Amino acid sequence: MAACFCLPDGWKEWIATNLLLGQSEETLMGVLISKGFSAELSQLEIRTAACHPYLAAAQSIARQRVKRDWLLHTQRILENACPNPNVERRKMLSGDDFFRHYYSQNRPVIITDVIQRWPAFQKWNESYLKSRLGSQNVQIQSGRANDPNYEKNSRQHRESISFSDFIDIVFRKGASNDFYMTANNADANSEVIRPLWNDIDGLEEYLNPAPQKGSRFFWMGPQGTVTPLHHDLTNNFMAQIVGRKKVTLISPGHLPLMYNDCHCYSAVDLNAVDLERYPDFRHVRLEEVILEPGDLFFLPVGWWHHVTGLDPTITLTFTHFRWINRFTDYYNTHFAI
Repeated sequence: MAACFCLPDGWKEWIATNLLLGQSEETLMGVLISKGFSAELSQLEIRTAACHPYLAAAQSIARQRVKRDWLLHTQRILENACPNPNVERRKMLSGDDFFRHYYSQNRPVIITDVIQRWPAFQKWNESYLKSRLGSQNVQIQSGRANDPNYEKNSRQHRESISFSDFIDIVFRKGASNDFYMTANNADANSEVIRPLWNDIDGLEEYLNPAPQKGSRFFWMGPQGTVTPLHHDLTNNFMAQIVGRKKVTLISPGHLPLMYNDCHCYSAVDLNAVDLERYPDFRHVRLEEVILEPGDLFFLPVGWWHHVTGLDPTITLTFTHFRWINRFTDYYNTHFAI
């Protein structure tokens, strides 16, 4: 890269973004030089961007966001005033209390005494799953390991495989992020997976009794599966049936620091954070929770999260809550922002 005479477009966008965020030209120079670009090229590109009328127009819009970001910054200050913001683990949580203290307050919580009574919690192992569905084909995500944008490119990673072979991969292959059945496979797998829903109860305290299409999802993968840093557009329940998952959480107030580059994704790789390229991320407060088998985790809308399978895992997710869960009427950032 040291011999490069033209800055790639991705780095030009990075310069403009960080100038809009108020980073100094000296700081940007240091980063570009550390990445192998010459001082002359780095200075030229930074000065060109700083003086361009397109950037001036963008700065006008950016100033309108300053007040909004101030409010979110204030919210973060108040959050950080609590030294131990651990996600609560609750038993005997009624629907009314859940709505009052968590759902309506946009607060995560783990409910620990609900799903252990499900037949799925006792039955779902290799032999049972093979006996029910092993001969049928399912769609999974595969070939993810060599694509750093595997989640954004999920359509390109769809593969059909027998459920029996996939079960062997999940429980016998060992740690891998190359194979995963996710919500992106739900439409293709809905009929195959349908019999397994008979092994769960309805969670009537919290969910509508008649789930609509696209409101419940089946996730299954080996140890080592990763869902990269993103937020959802709905409130979600995660029911952990098999294995453990680590969920790293970031509250919605951190949005200005998240480098939200496309749709609901962050450009930051939480497994290899580059603080030179994403300096504001150093101010982000992370919270980790470990979901054990039998945990029912409420993940509120807008909360950033990164999920890692610590074991072979099966997780169910639900969105058909008894209360309002439609928040997309004013959402128009499906593409790069």
